Amino acid sequence: MQLTHSTLVGLVCVACTAGETQEKPRDGLRAELVGCYALYTPGGKLLDSTFYNASPLVRLDSSPLGITARDTVPGIFRRMVRLDRSGHPVDRMDSTSFSFRSWYADSLSDSIRASFSDGFSGAEVILAAPGRVDTLWGRIVENWDMGPTTNDRGRVYAVRVRCSGTA
Repeated sequence: MQLTHSTLVGLVCVACTAGETQEKPRDGLRAELVGCYALYTPGGKLLDSTFYNASPLVRLDSSPLGITARDTVPGIFRRMVRLDRSGHPVDRMDSTSFSFRSWYADSLSDSIRASFSDGFSGAEVILAAPGRVDTLWGRIVENWDMGPTTNDRGRVYAVRVRCSGTA
């Protein structure tokens, strides 16, 4: 069997790509996580103002807010709406208000991070998100613009709840 130049080049190209794997998007939208959640301490108490900028309820939205810059793999921050105990938005939702409140998924660790930052300081909830489950477990930390820069506030969990029509 005689191989032509073009056949040989084609075989070499197939051999070069045969070992490659498709990379899972690190910060892709996890549609099963979009929705509303109540955030609790391990004792069953809703988060309150003692956790800096946090709210007891949140809505994880699919709307992108921007690109992350935490490493060499760019990702997407998505909109998170802080809700009060009644399910109403805490913050103004108009085009003039700028919000650092966001969430993103990290497929490398099967987790999500929800940030309650004001641009300088705030709480961050890190939750394990192994798949389609209604309760997510994790921890909450507070990040400060001046020392100490990080304060571990302990374990938390999030329970999926029905979103109200006004949120």
